[in-house]
Amino acid sequence: MNRKTLLTALLLGCLPLLSQPLLAADKPVAKPATTLTSAKEAGKINLNTASADELAALKGIGEKKAQAIVDYREKQGKFTSVDQLADVSGIGPATLDANRDMIIVK
Repeated sequence: MNRKTLLTALLLGCLPLLSQPLLAADKPVAKPATTLTSAKEAGKINLNTASADELAALKGIGEKKAQAIVDYREKQGKFTSVDQLADVSGIGPATLDANRDMIIVK
């Protein structure tokens, strides 16, 4: 066989290998969803873990209302939704709406 024929035979023999699906180890790793969630939650105040001082930084929430939130949490248990903040004495729908984008419940 001449060199050209041998090279052609080798290349044709490798073609089935090139059409094989990727192995799991060769696939790019997708970023976990928690990374995206963490980015969205960065800088937000968690109603279930925030101190009274942290809560007082919210719009329309002073020291007394912040303490009322902490007291409510200790008495009623963890918040299950952001909307539950309106159940705290002294916090109405307007205050909740003003802070909705700054608070989370985890």
